Amino acid sequence: MNPVTLELIDSALRAAAVEMGAALKHSSYSPIIREMDDFSCALFRPDGDLVAQADHIPAQLGAMSLVVKSVGERWGRDIAPGDVFLANHPYMGAMHTPDLNLIMPVFEAREIVAWSGSTAHHIDVGGVQPGTEGAGNEELFAEGLVLPPVRLYSGGRENKDVFDIVTANVRDPRSTVSDLHAQHAACLVGRERLLELLSRHGARTLRQAMDEIVSSCERGVRAGLLDLPDGSADAEGYLDDDGCGGPPTRVHAVVRKHGDSLAIDLSGSAGQVRGALNVPWASTRATVVFAVKAFVDPDLPVNDGLLRAVEITCPQGSVLNPYSPAAVSVRHNTCQRLADVLVRACSKLWPSRAVASSTVTFFGMNLETRSRRTGLKTVMSEVLGGGTGAHAHGDGLDGVDTYMANVGFLPVEVAETEFLVRIPRTELIEGSEGGGGHRGGRGIRREYLVVDEPATVMAYCEQTDPRFAPSGAGGGRDARSSRLSVITPAGEVMDLASKITVKVEPGTLIRVETSGGGGFGASSTVRR
Repeated sequence: MNPVTLELIDSALRAAAVEMGAALKHSSYSPIIREMDDFSCALFRPDGDLVAQADHIPAQLGAMSLVVKSVGERWGRDIAPGDVFLANHPYMGAMHTPDLNLIMPVFEAREIVAWSGSTAHHIDVGGVQPGTEGAGNEELFAEGLVLPPVRLYSGGRENKDVFDIVTANVRDPRSTVSDLHAQHAACLVGRERLLELLSRHGARTLRQAMDEIVSSCERGVRAGLLDLPDGSADAEGYLDDDGCGGPPTRVHAVVRKHGDSLAIDLSGSAGQVRGALNVPWASTRATVVFAVKAFVDPDLPVNDGLLRAVEITCPQGSVLNPYSPAAVSVRHNTCQRLADVLVRACSKLWPSRAVASSTVTFFGMNLETRSRRTGLKTVMSEVLGGGTGAHAHGDGLDGVDTYMANVGFLPVEVAETEFLVRIPRTELIEGSEGGGGHRGGRGIRREYLVVDEPATVMAYCEQTDPRFAPSGAGGGRDARSSRLSVITPAGEVMDLASKITVKVEPGTLIRVETSGGGGFGASSTVRR
C-alpha cells in the first residue's frame, strides 16, 4: 500500500495507545494506577493480534492479545457494538487475577474491524490475602475472583449483575469500580481514534495497514537476526524457593539462532511448584517478547509479528507453563528471573551485546490498612526495583524497575496522606552494585512504619540468597543480595524469609533492601 498512508496510520495507532494510557492514568482512583503506572493500553487487529501499543508494562503488553483472542473464541458471533468484556483468567490468556483486562470491539457496520484494550493492576480482587497476591497460595481458587471473558458492558450499558459480583468479592469496591470506569474511558478513547481512521481511510485500507504493520515487525526481527551470528547458548538461574519455603526453583533456557529465526527451549526449567510462582503461558510468552526485542532490535515497534520469527518450546506442567489450577499470583518474580536467564544466554551467544544482570528482586508488598480519606479498609500496594546491569558502554541505572516491569514506587506524600503508614527512609544503597570497568546500578533501601492500628502485611522479593545475586559480565563483579527485615516496636531486628504474610502491631518498621545490578568489565576502577 501507499507508504505515506501506511506511516500515517501506523503513527496514529501508536499515538492512540499513548492517549489511551493518559486517559486511564488521569481518571483512575487507586495510587497503583495513577501514581505508579501499573497499567497498559493497546490496539488489536480483528483476529486479536497486537498491532500498536504504548510503552507501558512489557509483562502486560506481551500477553494482552491472548485475552482478546479468548474473547473471540468464547463469544464468537455473539458480540455486538457497545459490548465490553472483562477478563482476568490466567488460563484463558490473562496474567494473574489482579490484572483486570477490559476489551472493546470496534465495528464497521456489523463487522469487527479492530479491538481496543486496557489492563490495570487492581489493589484487590478478593482471595485469602489482602491485595490478593500471596506467594504461599497453592491454588488459583485462593487468588480471588477468577473471570473468564464476561460482558461488563452490553450494548453500551453497564451489566449490573457483573458489577455486583465484582464488588461483593473485593476488599475496596470503591477503588475497583472507579478504576474499571477509568479503563472503560481508555477503551473509548481507543475506539474513537479507530473510528476516525475508519472515516478517513475506510475499513479495507485500515485492515491492510494493520496487516502490513504486523508483517513489517516480523521482517524487522528477521533482518536483525540475519545481522547476528548463528549459534547456541544456554543459561540458568534460581528463585530463592518455591513460594512455600521449599527448595530453590530452577529456570533454564537454551537459545538457538539460525539464519533469520530463533528457537528458545525452556524445557530444562523446574516443574510447576507448590506456591504461586508459577507462570501462566501468556506471561512466559511476554517475557520472550521482551528478550527478543531487547537483543535483536530495541528500537523496533513491538506487535505480534515479532513472535513469527521465534519458536518457543515449553512443556505443560513446567513452572513456566503450569496446569490449571496452579496458583500464579506472584508469577512476576519468575518472569523477572526468566528474563535474566534469557539475557545471560543471549549475552553468551552475542558477546558484542552482552550486559550484566539486573536485579530480579522485584519487592512487592500489600499492606491491609485504612483509608485516611474514607475511614474504610483498603490495601496499600507497593513495588520496588533496584539496579540494572552495566554494559560495555556505561554504568547501570540506579533504583529502577527492571526487565519486565516499568512501575514507579509509591510517592511518600501519597502513602502518608492516604494510608496509616509513614515512610521514614528512601535511599540508594551504596555498595549494593557490582563493580568493574562499569558499575551496576544501585539498589533501594526503603522503610515503612505501621501506625495507629495493627496491619496484615504480605510481602515478597527474590535474591535474599547470596548465591542468586545479580551476576557481572565480561569480568565485572556480582552485585549484593537483597534483604527483608522487620524492626519490632521494642527495637528487635528480625531478618525474614523472602516471602511472608505477617500481622504486625503499630510501631513496627518494615525494611527492604533490594539488590543492585552486576558490573561489567574486568577493570578494578569503578567509574562514578
